[in-house]
Amino acid sequence: MATLRDVARAAGVSPATVSRVLNGNQQVAPELRERVQQAALKVGYQLANLRRPRTVPRQVGLIVPHVSSPFYCEVLAGVEREAFQRGYDLIFFTTQGRSHRNVIERVLQAPQVAGLVVITPRHGEERLLIDHPDAPPVVVVDHRSAGSPYPHVVVDNLRGAHKAVSYLVSKGYRDIAMLRGPESIQSSVDRIRGFLLALQEAGLPTGPDRVWAGDFEQRSGYEAVARRLDKGQKMPRAIFCANDLMALGAIAALRERGLRVPEDVAVMGFDDLPLAAASVPPLTTVRQPIQEMGAIAFRMVVRLAQGETLESERIVLDTELVVRGSA
Repeated sequence: MATLRDVARAAGVSPATVSRVLNGNQQVAPELRERVQQAALKVGYQLANLRRPRTVPRQVGLIVPHVSSPFYCEVLAGVEREAFQRGYDLIFFTTQGRSHRNVIERVLQAPQVAGLVVITPRHGEERLLIDHPDAPPVVVVDHRSAGSPYPHVVVDNLRGAHKAVSYLVSKGYRDIAMLRGPESIQSSVDRIRGFLLALQEAGLPTGPDRVWAGDFEQRSGYEAVARRLDKGQKMPRAIFCANDLMALGAIAALRERGLRVPEDVAVMGFDDLPLAAASVPPLTTVRQPIQEMGAIAFRMVVRLAQGETLESERIVLDTELVVRGSA
C-alpha cells in the first residue's frame, strides 16, 4: 500500500507538502498541488482523499520555549481565547531541551495548519522556518531576530523600563541598580537601554556595577541579591528587576536576611503577572498587555492565512505603571 513518502518521492517534494495537498491546504501553489495529486494517482495512494471537498485549515500551531514561565502561559492564554472564539484548534510545541529543527519539522507535518505563532524565538528557529519550503504564515510574539521577515507583536520595552526608573527617581531614590534578563533576548536589551537612559537623564551613575546579570527566572533574582549580601556588599537603595519573577526572588533574599522592602531596599518588577499583586509586599511593577499580545498575533496569522494584507507588520503596545507596596 502506497504511503505519503511514496507520493513525496514520486512528486519530488517533502512528505509535509504531500500532507498539505491531500488535506486541502490552500497555501500550496496550484502547479505544485497538481504535481502532488498526479503523483498520488500514479502510486495509487488513497484516491478517495483526492475527491474529498477541500476545507479551509482551522488549526494554528504555536512554538514556545517552555510552559513553566508565567509570561509564556499568559501569552498562550491570549492565543487560546482568541482561537476558541474564532473556532480554531491549537497545537503547540516547546523547544526547551529539544532539537529546534525537529520541532519545526513536527509542527509543519501536522495537517491543516493555517499558520504559526512563535513566542520569543531563539537559536535560529526563524531561519529554519524561512528556509523551509512548506512553512505557513508566521507571526512572532516578542522581538523577532535580526533580519527576520515575519510580522511581530511587541511592547515598548525601552519606554516601559524608562517609565519604571523615572518613577523611582521621582520618589527620591538616587542609588538604583538593575537586575537584567538574558542579553540574547532583545526585550531584555531594550529594558537595559531604558534603565540607563533614565539614569543618564537624572544625572545618576550608569557604571557597569549598576546592571546585575539574571536570566528571567525567580532563582536568579534570589541568587543575585543573596550573593551580594552574603559577601557583605552594600545594597542599593532601589532595584529595578527586568521581570516580576526576578523581583520576587530578590524580595525573598532581602527579607530572609532581615532587610525590609521598601523601607531598606525598594524593589520594582516588569510584567504585572497575576502573582505580583499577591506578593509580600505587593509588587510595584510595569504592566505589559501579555494576553493581548497573544490575541493580536493570532488575529494577524489568521488574516495572513486567509490571504489578507496586514496594515502593519510591527505592532508595538504600550506599558502601564502599577504602583503597589514594594517601591
